[in-house]
Amino acid sequence: VSGLRPIRALSMSDNVSWLTALGNDEGYDRVFAGQMENFAKPGDVLVVISTSGNSANLVRAVELARETGVKSIGVLGFEGGKLKGMVDEAVWLPSPVGAYGPVESAHSVVVDLINACLMADRPAGPTTG
Repeated sequence: VSGLRPIRALSMSDNVSWLTALGNDEGYDRVFAGQMENFAKPGDVLVVISTSGNSANLVRAVELARETGVKSIGVLGFEGGKLKGMVDEAVWLPSPVGAYGPVESAHSVVVDLINACLMADRPAGPTTG
């Protein structure tokens, strides 16, 4: 939105070259933690989205977040999995195991709401002219 201070954000699934290089060289459980080692700073917030809550690559990312002073939010489904007990805050959508469609649809709504809240709290940015 024009005129608002930008949010420093990174989608760790967008850089396919880096993601696949890490997966091939270090293992797919490190595809997010490997990126975080380069960018994450204490006080940052990591948001992980997982239907099962057991994805090894997300578990490793949350472990690294804890080690580096990064807060974590888990958007989770099913029974919450390992991540439910690891993240600082969980948005847990309890659901029958295997109900991927409803959980993924609900996750989409939750992410839209998080985005709307972040944008509502942004102060005006510096003017350029």
